[in-house]
Amino acid sequence: MKRFTKLATMVTGVTALAACGPGGPAAERLGGPDVVYHDGKIFTANEAFDFVEAVAVRDGRIVAVGSSEHVRALAGRGTRQVDLEGATMLPGFFDNHVHAGGGGGSLMEWKGGMIAEVPEWLRGVETNAELYDAIRAHAATLGPGEWVLGALSREMWPNQTLPDRHDLDAAVSDRPVYLTRGPHTSIMNSRVLDMAGITSETEFIGGGEVGKDASGEPDGRLYDAARRLVADIVPRDGGRGSARPFEEQIENLRHRMLEFASMGITAVNVASVRPNQFRLFQETWARYGDELPRATLQLRLSPGYDTWDDLEEGVRVSIEELESLGFITGFGDDRLRIGAVKMSIDGGLSAPVFWSLLPYENRPDFQGVIRIPAEAFYPVAKRAHELGWQLGIHTMGDGAVKMVVDEMERILTESPRAGHRHYLHHVAVKPPQETIDKMARLEIGVASQPAFTVGLGSYAVEALAEEREATMNPTGSLLDAGIWVSWGSDGAPHGPRVSIWTGVTRRGWDDGVYGSEEAVSREQAIRLHTWAPAYQTFSEDVTGTIEVGKYADFVILGEDIFTIEPERIRYVPIRSTIVAGREIWWAGEGG
Repeated sequence: MKRFTKLATMVTGVTALAACGPGGPAAERLGGPDVVYHDGKIFTANEAFDFVEAVAVRDGRIVAVGSSEHVRALAGRGTRQVDLEGATMLPGFFDNHVHAGGGGGSLMEWKGGMIAEVPEWLRGVETNAELYDAIRAHAATLGPGEWVLGALSREMWPNQTLPDRHDLDAAVSDRPVYLTRGPHTSIMNSRVLDMAGITSETEFIGGGEVGKDASGEPDGRLYDAARRLVADIVPRDGGRGSARPFEEQIENLRHRMLEFASMGITAVNVASVRPNQFRLFQETWARYGDELPRATLQLRLSPGYDTWDDLEEGVRVSIEELESLGFITGFGDDRLRIGAVKMSIDGGLSAPVFWSLLPYENRPDFQGVIRIPAEAFYPVAKRAHELGWQLGIHTMGDGAVKMVVDEMERILTESPRAGHRHYLHHVAVKPPQETIDKMARLEIGVASQPAFTVGLGSYAVEALAEEREATMNPTGSLLDAGIWVSWGSDGAPHGPRVSIWTGVTRRGWDDGVYGSEEAVSREQAIRLHTWAPAYQTFSEDVTGTIEVGKYADFVILGEDIFTIEPERIRYVPIRSTIVAGREIWWAGEGG
């Protein structure tokens, strides 16, 4: 999917679905559509980047697109007609990488175009000083011995530095304080370090790192697999003393999915789900599926150091689990389905601890962490591939990308399979051209998160040389190489609007511009956040574009995303989110 430079066109006639069911007649012969949206600026996101004025919907699917005159002529007596009054309509956004579960205890907070997952007691925090005040205030509400537990997002506000144990000790020293920053970093006070027995002598070999200060003492930061050092002492139940009731988990998951809907998202790829969580998703969609975005669930496997000291045992258990499951990629329906197998090869971008082919600029003796080395990845990935699974692998740094692509080449040579659609999550550090060419030849895609440039760019550049910094989170060059790319956000989303804004402008939260040559057009950016994730999840035949026969999954905007100033893209209001013709979220009066 190369960058598209053709001028978008306005379709002025009408395209009607010839059959709304097996042997069915044209839409107008069935009594007309259920609803017609007309007099809008409707971007179809098809391959030609066509715009239309109107779209007709019947039984949750699109039955006609074209000019308002022609599509309105299909209306019957019972057809509801919605005048868009020039508003912009797009296919519903599809996020290629979210994390959603029933754990709860968090809210979504709008921060100048950014959305971060934070506990309620951290809402409103804008500086590190306010963070420490919030920790003190929250600790005062807890009983003796209870832990201060919270989640940070280092891009919640400008100029934030990651706290260390000294900062947390100054805030609260008489009880354990444990904070997480995404899935890769944990920060704790000295009380937790003492409880875990972590000292200057503590080292973690394989897939993680114990942070140390200039004197060699632990600084209270644990990265990736090194967090296993405290896994047995941190309360898994959030300090409540009991597991969260299943009914509460269902409501929390439902609430999270509706938060996605508020951002115009009509489908998500949930990037990390274990088999014991499947029932939660099944029950939630059985009750509420008609009012939620669609979801594809990735099966997470951990044969590496995150879970195992003995990699051979990790491989054996992972393969046995794969072989014991009664399904593969594609199982389910158009509302809830099973997606790819996910394994996380390296660390994250924000610490940063991604696996780099070159030494870090600010740490010449460090090249990141390897959570799953090749000897553990290859046998599990090969067995998954042989069983018919799609692979969607976490590869943040160029070292991880190169290793996985080399091993995938080996797998595909030994066990060829057409249409596999294997892909790599992130690819935040651009790999060598040889690897890019190999990806194109093997048809390995990239599930990218361009918003990393916004929140994490200024942190990752500490580790990258200037020439590598400029191509961080590549998109344009990958498309030009013939690699299919999709877009998403990762975690509690910054939202598609922020992805589109930074993908078009290549601006970071620090206002720097990172590699303008990797930018794409607005039309291409929207297609990357609609059609491309649908392609990634084998659902492009039913969603991702506004074309006849597909589900009526739409987002209606409050401003014209194609003509407003680039800086306004991230703030475009969402007026309505529609899935299969049903409005599942709306802004209300004045939206």
